[in-house]
Amino acid sequence: MIKLITSIGLLLCSVSLFSQNNDISKYRLINTSDRLGISRVELLDPYLSPLEYSGIGINYEHTGQKFFSTENTNLSMERKIKASVAYSTNPQQTAAMMYMGAAYNWGMFYHFRPASRLQLLAGGTADIGIGYKYLPRNVNNPVNVDLATNLNIAGKVRYDIPFHQWPVRLNYEIEIPVLGYMFVPQMGASYYEMFELGSLSNAFHLSSLHNKLASYKKLIFDFPFKHSTFRLGVDMAKLKYKANDMVFTQNNFSLQIGLKYDLYIFSGRKKLAPDNFISSDK
Repeated sequence: MIKLITSIGLLLCSVSLFSQNNDISKYRLINTSDRLGISRVELLDPYLSPLEYSGIGINYEHTGQKFFSTENTNLSMERKIKASVAYSTNPQQTAAMMYMGAAYNWGMFYHFRPASRLQLLAGGTADIGIGYKYLPRNVNNPVNVDLATNLNIAGKVRYDIPFHQWPVRLNYEIEIPVLGYMFVPQMGASYYEMFELGSLSNAFHLSSLHNKLASYKKLIFDFPFKHSTFRLGVDMAKLKYKANDMVFTQNNFSLQIGLKYDLYIFSGRKKLAPDNFISSDK
């Protein structure tokens, strides 16, 4: 009888200790955002045409952010995947240019919390992007490819606004490229000459603030609901770069809607959902 009571007591103590450890355990969450938008697009590509083309497009952006560790909640990593398509015409409506683009971005941010409702994030990112422009009226050179990689400085501001006991969050983000590498063909050079004949001597260029100016800004409002957060905002992108005596521009103004949620991957019976979580969005 004594042995039975002792065994039950040890079992209860073990369960209690396990519960306490489980209560204080912390787990990193991936704060995920998916946004879809419609945009006004302006394109100037002298390799294809001396005229500026404008039109509409749609875009998609997936973002995932998490802390590096459960002990340090001041440093986080972020990755972004972006894709867009657009249809634009020249001012006379006599020709149309199609655009498709995609980019991958990875960065690190340090979190400052100067006030209870305010967060400031400062850091840097690296990205690689590719774009495809098609102008069917051009017989010899109907296609031009945008290819570039950049190192950027980036910052974010998050401010929680108490709105009738509904914590609406205001987000402002900015990203500016400072150093990179880009592909710009010479005027009149065909892609056959460049890639089949190996004439690429003046097609790749180092980019910095002297020949490439760009800014990517976002203003987003978050409205939390029971299981996720609804996002509504605007995305403004301005890009101007020059090489081989040509000046290129690409401007976008986009209205976006989306969802934000915390994601943790579980698999099988041995990896059950823990009780405590840490999100880089908190």
